[in-house]
Amino acid sequence: MPKCTAQEIIKEISEVQSISLPNDWFDNLSDKQSVFSSLYQWMTDSGRVPSDQLTTLHNRTYVGEKTYSKLLTFERKRLAKTLKLRGEKLEEAVAWSDMNSGPKSEIGQSPIAGDVILVIPESSRKALNDFSIRFRNENWLAAVKKVKNHAAGATYYQWLVSQVERPDHIGDTAKDAAIDDTYPRESNDYGELITYLTANVSHAALECFKDGWLEYIQQYPERIKPAAWCDECGQKLNIEDALIAWSKEDQNEVFILDADCRAKFDEFDPMESRPLPGITGADLEELATKVGLSELDIEKLEEKLKLWAVIPASGNSGWVYFIKSESSHEIKIGYTAGPIEKRITSLQTAHSSNLRVLATVPGTREYEKELHRKFADHRLKGEWFAPHHDLVSFIAVLKDNDSRATLVDPTNQTGH
Repeated sequence: MPKCTAQEIIKEISEVQSISLPNDWFDNLSDKQSVFSSLYQWMTDSGRVPSDQLTTLHNRTYVGEKTYSKLLTFERKRLAKTLKLRGEKLEEAVAWSDMNSGPKSEIGQSPIAGDVILVIPESSRKALNDFSIRFRNENWLAAVKKVKNHAAGATYYQWLVSQVERPDHIGDTAKDAAIDDTYPRESNDYGELITYLTANVSHAALECFKDGWLEYIQQYPERIKPAAWCDECGQKLNIEDALIAWSKEDQNEVFILDADCRAKFDEFDPMESRPLPGITGADLEELATKVGLSELDIEKLEEKLKLWAVIPASGNSGWVYFIKSESSHEIKIGYTAGPIEKRITSLQTAHSSNLRVLATVPGTREYEKELHRKFADHRLKGEWFAPHHDLVSFIAVLKDNDSRATLVDPTNQTGH
């Protein structure tokens, strides 16, 4: 796990106080109070920290892993001596003491490196929180990327289980597959895999499989033969025989059909159609406008065609955008395969309040969905999210990591 250094913390947070313990400090501890309380008392008694701040030091003191280990060791010795505890009972007592009065030893869920003690001023709490979120996001992205870059396998199963250490939902799916003795281990057929999983896993796990499958066919497109399945009869179709069809009268819905099933539809509901081969993401967006599909419907259709390898799952084929409503300050995370300017104009026309672009970055529908999962705790409705610090900080990280991104300050609530 990556460690956070004192230098990184001091660089990002103003007025951090760095404190060093005397060499003999651990030799002069009292058994009457916890080692942690002794630390805070010494910091005020020695004048390192004003005495009126004693009661808040517990929540503002951050220590490196070496210092933390020493503090725990001496607290363990103190409790063993004063309470006559051993084994599991002793470890429980140490854990409770640390929970009640111990300093913090992590930033953004990563340990602080070295033998350091840092005191964060009350006035810098927000800066510390923002830095912690940003540091955690950067590490998470790096960890996912590292495992993803080394993923390999002759079949989907082999590729998947090579990623059991991946710290996201694909990694969770890999762990489940690795212990499933009946998983189709030699198959690269989407129909076979989805049939097995539909009968054996939860809806959430099925969605995770779809994300993994899209990554797999993006990495190995030559291994997958495009196919389609008729929405009416359920039969697997050669891609050349598949049509995308919609009603001339009652639009708002599209179907994948073969010629025979389309003819059956025509008997009671005249249909329009076009051949499925060669269709693109931009074609789908134009079709959505013509037929009146919702964003959710077009997203589901595009995902289905990517899962079937009808349209490519790879490349920065479009744009992921972040838009803020000026009235509610809610943030929309969306995707478009066409020109970003055209998409923004379309959204503004359909929205009652002014919309402001925070950032746009080259990306895919899958990346958009990944972001939706990542910030699911802040989702309000559909693709709209609360302007939480996690999301705002992540937008800033995106700008830092991708020189092709454009960014407007997301914390500015009034500018245009």
